[in-house]
Amino acid sequence: MPRLTALLSLALILALPGCKFVKTDELAARAAAAAKPAAGSDMAARWDGEIVPYLAGKAKPLPEIRAALAGGLDAAGKAYGYREVQEGAPWNFPVTVAGTVVAANTQSRAATIEVDTDGDGRGDATIQLGPVIKGTAIRDALPFLTFTSYANQIEFADVAKAINTQAFERILKDLPRDRLVGAKVEVTGVFTLRSAGDKVLVTPVALRLEAGA
Repeated sequence: MPRLTALLSLALILALPGCKFVKTDELAARAAAAAKPAAGSDMAARWDGEIVPYLAGKAKPLPEIRAALAGGLDAAGKAYGYREVQEGAPWNFPVTVAGTVVAANTQSRAATIEVDTDGDGRGDATIQLGPVIKGTAIRDALPFLTFTSYANQIEFADVAKAINTQAFERILKDLPRDRLVGAKVEVTGVFTLRSAGDKVLVTPVALRLEAGA
């Protein structure tokens, strides 16, 4: 009988080649990971309490930042911008943009408007409207959201996505997209520059729109 039992046990093991014994500590680690809130899940609460107030307090008018950029990107960045990595990373500038919408691209899911800030009829800044919002400008302008606060690059990317989602849902989703051109607009947001000549692409955290004359 013992021999038969041993043979039956061996047969069962051979019949289940896909089975894997998992250590108790590995099971505990998996359970802990599953119970952990997803990265960025707190951004809805932090949007009003931290993110918008911080950037509104730091934002400077676009013409003022442009004037500083004439003296070099790094000099302007140190005065008006922020970057977590001090060498080689792009600068992120909290900004206010006020002017007239002179063009709107609302057919794309990465919708944008062009804003003339100096009255010459040409766009001086591009404002993202979403729902697809490119880049990580808002996240990267916030010194209290650092890469070292998260487990890996994937979690850090999830934070940026969560913030961009808040921007769209809170301030961009319900814009009257069929009558943007000619409207007066005031925007607070962030743009990122790798070089002083880069296009100004602003991700908004606040936007006020007034119908044109």
